[in-house]
Amino acid sequence: MSQRNLADFLDELGHAGELIRVEAAVDAELEAAAVTDRVAKSQGSALLFAAVLGHDIPLVTNLLGSEARICRALHVPALSEVASRIAALACPQEPAGWFERLKAAPHEAWLRKLQPRSVKNGICQQVIRVGSDVDLGELPLLHSWPGEGGRMITAGQLFTADAASGCRVAGCYDLEMLDHNRLAVFLSPHDEPARLLCAPNSEQRLPLAIVLGGDPRTLLSVAAPLPPGTDPAGLAGVLREQPLEMVKCRSIELEVPADAEIVLEGYIDRREAPVKAGPRCTPLGQLAPARLEPVMHVTTVTHRANPVFPAMVYGRPPHEGALIQRAMWQVLLPLLKSSIAELADLDLPMFGAARHWAVASIHKTYAGQARKVAHALWGLRPPLFAKITVLVDAGVDVHDLSGVLEAIAAHVDPGRDVLVAHGPPDPLDVATPPEQLAQPMAIDATAKLPEEQGGYWPAAAKTTDEIERLVSERWVEYQLGPEPKGR
Repeated sequence: MSQRNLADFLDELGHAGELIRVEAAVDAELEAAAVTDRVAKSQGSALLFAAVLGHDIPLVTNLLGSEARICRALHVPALSEVASRIAALACPQEPAGWFERLKAAPHEAWLRKLQPRSVKNGICQQVIRVGSDVDLGELPLLHSWPGEGGRMITAGQLFTADAASGCRVAGCYDLEMLDHNRLAVFLSPHDEPARLLCAPNSEQRLPLAIVLGGDPRTLLSVAAPLPPGTDPAGLAGVLREQPLEMVKCRSIELEVPADAEIVLEGYIDRREAPVKAGPRCTPLGQLAPARLEPVMHVTTVTHRANPVFPAMVYGRPPHEGALIQRAMWQVLLPLLKSSIAELADLDLPMFGAARHWAVASIHKTYAGQARKVAHALWGLRPPLFAKITVLVDAGVDVHDLSGVLEAIAAHVDPGRDVLVAHGPPDPLDVATPPEQLAQPMAIDATAKLPEEQGGYWPAAAKTTDEIERLVSERWVEYQLGPEPKGR
């Protein structure tokens, strides 16, 4: 089945036994999140709460809360298959002559066909509410944890545009409901929408659209760590292998995915003072303090006739948000390798919520190379917020924590191999005071070259291939049981 919207995907999950429909009435105030958190800890099924107290709209949580469901959304058996597709697009073989270039033209034409396509109508506009008919309280926004500031949108896709270039800008940002038609938008200074708010000679109002639901591949694209200036709608076309259809908003000059469940249209007034919002739960399950955030005025709400409201529940990992971040880094790793040539592999472990800890393996050929890669990674998101980055040799499996720790134990002299830098503070890291610069640390756990170790580095103790073969051939004679694996 090639799903095009959230309803199709829920159907597919239901048939696959990956969706549990909860018929009992559940409260959006703390209860639904507590249920979801328990299920998410075991990477259990997606949950459809059919009866949310005080609301007519069903609620779906933990939608992409397992790698298996992310792969199902992408229609692939493994994430590596999508990564291979991205690699072929990102690093095509350069044609040598005019005839080879001619043969490569269909490849470029195929990419052009996957660019977003404008349509006149979309199911996201089957119902339209404007002005005094707008009431955010009708939506089953979650209040997930005691101590949080209020009811939150946690699975919203924010769409806006750069007025100077006309480029589409999109990302996943939390929003807190202030009243029936206002939301606080949690932005950091390094986020693209925040940059647009501060752009000189801009219009008074920055138009925004918050998209909820739709094809899950669109959510994955918007959540992906793309460089500035890259259109997530284009990536969605690559993941879908067909163009993403976009429809013009009713009250603002923006386009949104036509297959969305719900769209909130509005604006931020650049002259309006920010308001205090939060606290809110971080990806590690801590409560980040309240901050001043810009206000979005919601002027229009459109939705399909029978919408479903999606939400993510953060807490101690694993949880849906961290799984999405980790999966999209695996998918886009070929793009990262094309800009950091010596990079072999990268992992953002779940224990760090795919945010605060990174492990990179490199093909090391010269002294100081690990430090160079560390600085390159700190220039990207989300490795920008990795408090600890470990660099290992290409032969070390970055996904094997035991092997990484072994490399640290074997190769690190703390006085020589630990690098502490300074960078922008992470708004979701409660360990660092928000008014201070972050101090990320890199650990060079690669084997040292002679020029890094005063001319000497010990060789690893290893027997000969001949003896390895001999022992394997005679293992049964030794009567020691099954031969151990993983030598």
